[in-house]
Amino acid sequence: MATTNTDPTTTRTVLEPLLTFDPTLHSHTSIKSIATNSQSFIYLGTSSGSLLLLSINPDTPNDKTPSTKDPNSTLDSEVPSRNVSFIKSVSVGDSAVEKVLLLDEIGKVIVLSDGFLFLTDSGLVQPVRKLGFLKGISFITKRVKSSDSECSDLLGFSSLEGASTSSRILSRLGGGVRANGVKDYVQKSEGDYVFAAVVGKKLMLIELRVGKNDKEVDFMVLKEMQCIDGVKTLVWINDSIIVGTVIGYSLFSCITGQSGVIFTLPDVSSLPLLKLLWKEKKVLLLVDNVGIVVDAHGQPVGGSLVFRKGPDSVGELASYVMVVRDGKMELYHKKLGGCVQTVSFGSEGFGPCIVADEESGNGKLVAVATPTKVCELVISLIILYHCIFIDVWTQTLVLCMLLLSSLAGLLVNYLS
Repeated sequence: MATTNTDPTTTRTVLEPLLTFDPTLHSHTSIKSIATNSQSFIYLGTSSGSLLLLSINPDTPNDKTPSTKDPNSTLDSEVPSRNVSFIKSVSVGDSAVEKVLLLDEIGKVIVLSDGFLFLTDSGLVQPVRKLGFLKGISFITKRVKSSDSECSDLLGFSSLEGASTSSRILSRLGGGVRANGVKDYVQKSEGDYVFAAVVGKKLMLIELRVGKNDKEVDFMVLKEMQCIDGVKTLVWINDSIIVGTVIGYSLFSCITGQSGVIFTLPDVSSLPLLKLLWKEKKVLLLVDNVGIVVDAHGQPVGGSLVFRKGPDSVGELASYVMVVRDGKMELYHKKLGGCVQTVSFGSEGFGPCIVADEESGNGKLVAVATPTKVCELVISLIILYHCIFIDVWTQTLVLCMLLLSSLAGLLVNYLS
């Protein structure tokens, strides 16, 4: 059972433990990947090649289960009682499900397993379809746009003149549209969905299109670019693709294909880790236990966050960044930088943890998958509810603004 920290220096309660689910009842294997969306669906990819779908639902009115509340919580409202339902499980293959990519806009799910991509629908109703046009894929990520003005049409782009601000800034990386061996495939405009896949030393930009009957699905490689070997993490925002390897972080232009080094990692450091901050449309780059926030052009903005340890995984929730490791989740304020809450759900040596958040950055549910060995491999899924509250700093800021407004009024009256 998860417990919240009662350290007097971090008395604010932002997350409340909601419920625990044991996936071993449906799949006797460990969780390898996890994803969740705004519809309170949770997708679990397992080491044995299965994809599980869970649903988080409010308890029915006839349910007598009382609501729970942390006695040390500073919140006025109680956490609503909810239950978790197992919806379905499908087999993807015999290898681990490394990545689950949700395409909520078109009701599809892309799965990475054994170097191949697989496609199914968001309800896991349709048969899992293997996409054999690419193999040897090590990582996938979807394109995120901060605004249409900051993004170029990959198909309609012909010159830097009149292109987005991002494109003009990235032009310093190499100029010509067809530089660095970029291969363009002509079509009128981008379709329903675009994502990137790493294949060896190549970066493939792929478009997925769904027909009117929802059964006709077509994939098209928009661009093929030279990348670097050993990609461990990847984020695509606007016209920039940020890549992390054991050597360091680099930025690629999806328009020119040119790249530049953001910074290199020390010889002895943790594996690189990137987290897209959905709310601000910025990227958090991890160097051991330090998180550096950069914009879509790879430029540092807003300082850095110093964590107690290098995390296994990073999540986002409203004004906070969550890091998980050693059976604990720590919550840090993005701007103030301090740790405001710790939630424990295991002990050290608990195993690698994975956190999943709603992609909007404003969600209320957070899911953490943690494998632990107790006679056999047992997996626990802890779901935390984000409790809405008025931040003390927000109150202080409002009071200061009111005070300044009053002083300004007195000054105007005096001068009159």
